[in-house]
Amino acid sequence: MKKSLEDVLRQLPINGDYAFSNLRGQFRERIKKQQLRILRDFVPVLKHCLEPDEEILLSMRGVSPFKILEQLTTGWWIFVIKRCVLVLTNKRILHFPATTKYGPRDSVSQIGFNDMEKYKARKKITFWYKNGRKEVFYQIKNGRKFSSILNSMNIPSSSPSLQRTRHNLCPKCLAVLKKDFYKCSKCRLDFKDPAAARMYSIFLPGGGYFYTRHPLLGFFDALVELPLLFFSLLYLVGYVMKKPGYEGGWLVAAVLGGLLIVEKIITIYHAGHFVAEYIPVEKEFRRIASK
Repeated sequence: MKKSLEDVLRQLPINGDYAFSNLRGQFRERIKKQQLRILRDFVPVLKHCLEPDEEILLSMRGVSPFKILEQLTTGWWIFVIKRCVLVLTNKRILHFPATTKYGPRDSVSQIGFNDMEKYKARKKITFWYKNGRKEVFYQIKNGRKFSSILNSMNIPSSSPSLQRTRHNLCPKCLAVLKKDFYKCSKCRLDFKDPAAARMYSIFLPGGGYFYTRHPLLGFFDALVELPLLFFSLLYLVGYVMKKPGYEGGWLVAAVLGGLLIVEKIITIYHAGHFVAEYIPVEKEFRRIASK
């Protein structure tokens, strides 16, 4: 059962002066309802993530950063599968990869204010980090308000984090996760890893997508891979067995097999990017309060 909007307001430390106002600082009931709807499904994870003196200043729906090759091999669907929610607080920016309906995925990363070199926000938000990296979050509807709030904040100067960029946190214990290491060093929570994603992608039709919890993509991928596999084997066997009508079967089998290999490579590529979001192996786990 979904929480009521008033339940969200009672359970989360939201600074209404920022979150529920327009660019002129005027309170609007419509904006309040929009903000609470965005946050409603994230109440448990936010209660776990937020520090005792941390306040939510703004929440935004958007699309996580992606590479051009991801878009070229996925098309418009990339704007659905990479949906996310960004939460600006008085201490940092929290990033939550989301489902197609903007629900939580048990993955969280953060951007420290002092890890940013600069940013630009309109219909998309571009961050330049102090490690030289650049990221773009797309389809942001509150970019101007985000910029207005961030510019008005008195952010104390301090040293950047060791990562100097956006970095993932363990959804169980909130420890900073080591890049390309798929086990939390603190609580030992296991995450989906690239090696397993590759194996599932190679040996199971749509396996890489199912493994990284994108079942719809896995279903459509299997619809492509299964016929390619079946007919390539059919023509190859027909050619080897010298059946009538299969004299050029080796060529058909080679073409279909080549298409299957390309499809497998694309699946491996996508699955590798999905596991980089640090997806817990366990679907359910008990969150540990940070100390």
